[in-house]
Amino acid sequence: MEFSERLIKKGQPILKQILKHPFVEGIGQGDVSKDALAFYVGQDFNYLNAFMKVYAAAIQKSNSRDQIQLFTNQIEFTLNSEIQPHIDFCKVAGIEYSTVQNDKQAPMTYLYNEHMYNAARTGDLIDVVASMLPCPWTYSVIGETLIEQGSSTESNPFKSWIDFYAGVNSEDKMLSVQLFDILDLEASKYSDEKLKEVEDRFLKSCELEWHFWDQAYYQRDWKFV
Repeated sequence: MEFSERLIKKGQPILKQILKHPFVEGIGQGDVSKDALAFYVGQDFNYLNAFMKVYAAAIQKSNSRDQIQLFTNQIEFTLNSEIQPHIDFCKVAGIEYSTVQNDKQAPMTYLYNEHMYNAARTGDLIDVVASMLPCPWTYSVIGETLIEQGSSTESNPFKSWIDFYAGVNSEDKMLSVQLFDILDLEASKYSDEKLKEVEDRFLKSCELEWHFWDQAYYQRDWKFV
């Protein structure tokens, strides 16, 4: 079994819970509260800023020009294209995108970002990729699942969001395949003990994806600070 297959198998229970989350189901049904949408966009803006910095760390740890090109392209994509799903949510919420771009990190956003930063500071390329991969992987599956459920209809206000993440040619789908390939390539260099640590990073990011949706749905913020 390839290392990527092992991770995908281990991540299935968390992925199933993400797909069942009321925020994700609400996207499919075209019904998510404006407060949840606004909170999500503000936090995802924070998260993607961190994500690009972790890509920069991946460039430093890369072993080939192809890898450097991949991560460089993803920084550009995140800067210039991944704002579209944010704009889609803001439109439904009836707010300007600029109004949430100064939101401070909520607890789970902070935890998720620090989890990735830790991999960037202390790990090898395999650690960095494992900590980042659950984001594009879970989003591509969310998009595919919502398409299969028939949610991408003209009457659904989230149709554009769903279409962005769905399909075999979506950026997140293609990126997931490429990142899993990197993990398989790198895995052959490491002991079973090290690969268990990498697996732990991957699964923690999977769980933090669930918490990210949950945090936004219920607008869970700091209580005292």
